[in-house]
Amino acid sequence: MKLPERLVERIVNRILEELCGEKLIEPEDPELFKKKLYAVFKKAEEEERLLDEETKKILKEKMNLLEESNLDYRTAFKAVKSKLAEEMKININRRERMNQIANMIRDLIMEDDTVEIYEDPPIIRKRVAEILRDAVREEEEIERRVREKIRQYSRNILEGTPEWNLLYRRIYEDELRQRGLA
Repeated sequence: MKLPERLVERIVNRILEELCGEKLIEPEDPELFKKKLYAVFKKAEEEERLLDEETKKILKEKMNLLEESNLDYRTAFKAVKSKLAEEMKININRRERMNQIANMIRDLIMEDDTVEIYEDPPIIRKRVAEILRDAVREEEEIERRVREKIRQYSRNILEGTPEWNLLYRRIYEDELRQRGLA
């Protein structure tokens, strides 16, 4: 799940502000710690990019099998991606992925010698997870509004078509701008 850069920035700032403000942690260098938090999100994004690439590679190799069995590419993509994600231990469900990222952030905090910890790890993780859930809700709201706007067009535009994808990206960018995230 690729989050908009400004949303990641908002999440990282909120994690730092709230964990420090609530005296759960205290990093020696807040700016360096912020960079480490960004790195967690970049790592998660890279894992997901590799998952998509590997899925496409497998489907490309098996394209003749797809054609022979009249399988829809999107259906096959979802099935292969789901199986690969399980093998790579990557949750593809947004909320579950955010839980994984919350665990990664907790682990970062626990392993970082430059961060003073004043609270139990489960409490820190819970706080981070709440912040991430809020971000997922905002992302889901943006997506819901984009899909709603596409459905309001006078003619039916099929999802997955180049026209739908182009329209989705354009409206998505507009929604991000309206929320100050682009």
